[in-house]
Order: sequence, then structure tokens, then C-alpha cells
Amino acid sequence: MRLMRLLILLMAIACTALARPNILFIMSDDHASEAIGAYGSWLKKYCTTPTIDRLAAEGMRFTNVCCNNSICSPSRASILTGQYSHKNGVPSLNGAINEDSPQVAAELQKVGYQTAVFGKWHLTSQPKGFDAYKVTRGQGSWFDPAFYTQTGQWYGKKRKRDLVPSEKHEGYCSDVYTDQALQWLKARDTKKPFCMMLHFKAPHHSYEYPERWKDYLKDTLIPEPPSLHEDAEKTSPLLKGVHTWHMVDKNGYFGRHESDEEPPMWPHDGSIRSKTSAAYQHMIHKYLRAVGAVDDNIKRVIDYLAKERIKDDTLIIYTSDQGYWLGQHGLYDKRLILEESLKMPLIVRYPKEIKAGSVNEALCSNVDFAPTLLDMAGVETPQAMQGFSLRSLLRGKKPANWRKGIWYAYWATGHYHWGVRTQKHKLIRFAGTSDYEFYDLKKDPFEMNNLAGHIGYKSVITETGQLLEKLIKQVDIKPDQMPGAKNK
Repeated sequence: MRLMRLLILLMAIACTALARPNILFIMSDDHASEAIGAYGSWLKKYCTTPTIDRLAAEGMRFTNVCCNNSICSPSRASILTGQYSHKNGVPSLNGAINEDSPQVAAELQKVGYQTAVFGKWHLTSQPKGFDAYKVTRGQGSWFDPAFYTQTGQWYGKKRKRDLVPSEKHEGYCSDVYTDQALQWLKARDTKKPFCMMLHFKAPHHSYEYPERWKDYLKDTLIPEPPSLHEDAEKTSPLLKGVHTWHMVDKNGYFGRHESDEEPPMWPHDGSIRSKTSAAYQHMIHKYLRAVGAVDDNIKRVIDYLAKERIKDDTLIIYTSDQGYWLGQHGLYDKRLILEESLKMPLIVRYPKEIKAGSVNEALCSNVDFAPTLLDMAGVETPQAMQGFSLRSLLRGKKPANWRKGIWYAYWATGHYHWGVRTQKHKLIRFAGTSDYEFYDLKKDPFEMNNLAGHIGYKSVITETGQLLEKLIKQVDIKPDQMPGAKNK
């Protein structure tokens, strides 16, 4: 009798393990939604994303996923831990995740998942919960990337710069990352579910691409975004005006790339407007080529899953660590709470639960990713995770108590600010001043008109401010943890 009970228990456990989906989590760096064909921006005709677009057609595309701190290391930490920056210990670049923060890979590992991560890591804490990893230090190299692995030394935060990586491979980074990922997939234990993360460096500045993409749209003039020539210092002196990544100024894109030989800077007449347009053309051509090489490699992995007949048994996620300005507001880069920087692409395919071609407009955050992966795998979410599972949304059902606003805070480069984004409005506050910015996202989607102090919006501004104060309590951030608190 005892033997029979034991056999039944073992069979139940085995069935649960078999029911768990494989997980393929693909993340690029600085891939703006506007540069994905499925999102339908002014660039749709020129996008180089047929594979990503196909995932959207076969799954769900999210339109309001927001980063809670738009810069590489913090976003990656939030994705892995399900925690906001002030909780996981990574408010700025090159940080280390707190030892006591939960991590999604470790939780999956506990229930029998094989786990691996390949590509850009950009954290000083060692990958936790991964059976295998091959990751680059910091930004990593565009060509011939060097990897730190689970069998070698970890560079850490205090390691000397001359610490030798475990491996180095020839080729363009996106190609090499994918080579290593496929090698691991082919050698995996097919009796166990897997969670593999593939983190591309591209299309991060300086948008390098492989030889096969060098002639894409070579002599084609690509349309400009509506706000390319905005005078940001007038429309938003507190936010856009102080940002250092303008298309044209002494530290801007034009100055950094004016002497480039391949590709050369686009022709211009020397005026600020002409230089801005030239810088945009130079940037967007390189950017789309780098994106094309990402899509190439995603196709390689998807094709492998299809060949192995496990594509439909695999939860496939595509995202970016944050959004990116592609010339909007006369800017490039990210960091600020503005829409193009704040919003992340998120596409999820899993036909067993997700309706093909569906679109979701609910407010979501990158702290939701870890709880979602765990929920889909049938794993209980650790109490310390602050995000919410998106599983109900993926099934086409929005909970009645779903969040009303997204929390955002930014600690790096001196532009200390925080705020809240709702479905209709955005309120932004700054360290060291009572001044603020407020935008009506429905009437002003490009955020060109700061409505702070506008008498017609007095009650809405008050209401949104109350929501922001409520969020500050909900995310459990103390006054001395706020951006710029030590610099006031």
C-alpha cells in the first residue's frame, strides 16, 4: 500500500514536471518599440524584425509595459528579482544585486528547471541560479566577445581589470551569443524543462552590425520622428533640457560621430537643423541594421525549437531592457521618464494559453516579469518580489484590482527624478525643487506641452499627485532612498 502511494506521488510529480513549459527569455539592449514592425510606428516600413513580428502575430503584444528605472543594470536587476531598484540594490549602472533578493532562475532551479544565460549581463553580482552561463563584462565587445563562465573566476565589483575571462570567441556578438545558446540547448537534458535567457548587446549605442547588414537602406532617406526638431529647453527645461544626449551639441550624437568613416555622417549644410537631420539618418541606419542582426539570430533559435517540435511547449518572451529615443525630442539614449525611454516592448508567445494576434494595453512593469515566469511554471512567487504575474492578462482577463499607475525613479547621471504614469497622464517630480512636469498623454502623446500649473488640470494634477504618494508607500521607498536624497 505504501509502495502504491509512493508510486502515485512520484507519478504526480513527474506529470507536474512535464506540464511545466520550457522558457525562452530573449532580451535585447535599448530596442525601442518603434523599431519593431508589429508596433506600427513611423518606421514600420523600414523595420528589420520579421521574426519578432511573427511572434507578435502568434502571441500577445503589450503596449503599456514600463521600465521602473530606464538604464541597463537597474532594469536587468528588476527583471531578475521582481523588485524595484531601491530594494534589489541596483539603482544605477554596474551594481550588484543584494544577496537576500529573490532571483527568478534560482526559484526555477528549485523545481527542476535547467537554467542558463548567455550574452550581456551588466551586473557585478555573479549570475545566481544558473546551471550554465557565458556572459560579458559590462558592455562587452561588439566583435570577438570574451565570456565569464560558471567554471572560471568571477570579475566581481573589486576584481582587477586584467582578470582573464574564461572564453573568447570570434565573430559578431549577436551571432556568437546565439551560437553558445544553441550549443547549450542541443546538449540539454530533454527530460527536464529549461529556462534559457539570451541577452543581446545590440542595438545599444554605437549600434554596430555585421558585414551582411552593411548595405541595408544604404542610400535611402528614412522618415523623421515628429519631435526631432523640438526645442527641448523650452518645452521641458527640467527634464529634456538638461539631458546630455542631444542629437547636436558639444557632447551630442553629431559630434561623437562626425568623423566616422563607415558609415560616414550624412550630408548637411552646417545649420543646427541640418546637422540634426544628418545625425538622425546616420543613427537610424546603423540602429536598424543592428536590430536586423538580432532578429536573424532569434530566428535561428526559434527554428531550432520548431525542428525539435518543442516550439509550442515553450513560453517565448521577447523584450528589451528599456525603451530608447530614436531622435524624438532631438535626443538619443534613454534614462528619463519620457514615453520613448520608459516604455518597453513585450511580446509573449505560448499558444496553450495565449490567443494569437492579441494586444494588451494594461499598465505593466518590468518587476512583473519574474512573477510571471514563476506563475507560468507553477512556482509560488516569493513574498519579497514586488511585481505581479501577467498570466491573467496573457489569458485575456484583466483583474479588477489591477494597478492604476506605474512607479518610476531614476538615480543616475545627476538627473534625479521620479514620477507616476497612468493610462492618461504623467506626473514628474525632481530632487531639490518643488517644480514638476505634467502631461496629458491622450491629447499630447509626444509630451510636447508641459501642463504643470495649468488651471484646467488642477484637480487631475492633485489626484495624480495623490496616486504618486500612494505608490511611494506601496513600493516601500524611504525618504533617504529617493533619487538625489543625499545630494539635496
